Amino acid sequence: MGETAGLFREAFRRYGSVKRVAAGKQIFWKDDPAEHIYYLAKGRVRAYLLYPDGVERTLCYVDKDNLVGEEALSQPSRRIVCADAATELELYTLDGTQLKELCAREPVLQQQLMTFFVQKISLLCQWIFYAQFSHSSAKLACLLYTESEHTDTVHFTQDQIAQVTGMSRMSVSSSLKKLTD
Repeated sequence: MGETAGLFREAFRRYGSVKRVAAGKQIFWKDDPAEHIYYLAKGRVRAYLLYPDGVERTLCYVDKDNLVGEEALSQPSRRIVCADAATELELYTLDGTQLKELCAREPVLQQQLMTFFVQKISLLCQWIFYAQFSHSSAKLACLLYTESEHTDTVHFTQDQIAQVTGMSRMSVSSSLKKLTD
């Protein structure tokens, strides 16, 4: 989230309340009422779906300096995924209505919130694109081909590749190893 993080951090710390969550604890369940939005100051959140047969499908991990639970800004405001603490968390929570009011009073905050959502939409579009590949190595090969089309060198960390493709960092590492062998 970069420079946007500072604005959100300040707004959530000033007007919100801190919430600490132990690793493995639930933050919210799919279909719960979505009254609060969270600024993740420390830790990592796992977003996932829970199927009727009990199978969990991890969708993504959200790292510090990001927002979690943006459904609080929508209508109807219901959770669309489950979220739990992958690590120990420090969250700042704000009522969705309160954040909307803050954005109305502070245009810069509103602009940064819109920027956050545009970046998130872009990331989700990338994940949808890479979801067409059933094998991690195909996702990685497509990313590397696309990014190297106009340059000889591609500079990504394994975490960045994982974030763009929707793979886990471990899958990226394993796929990279296979490509170099």
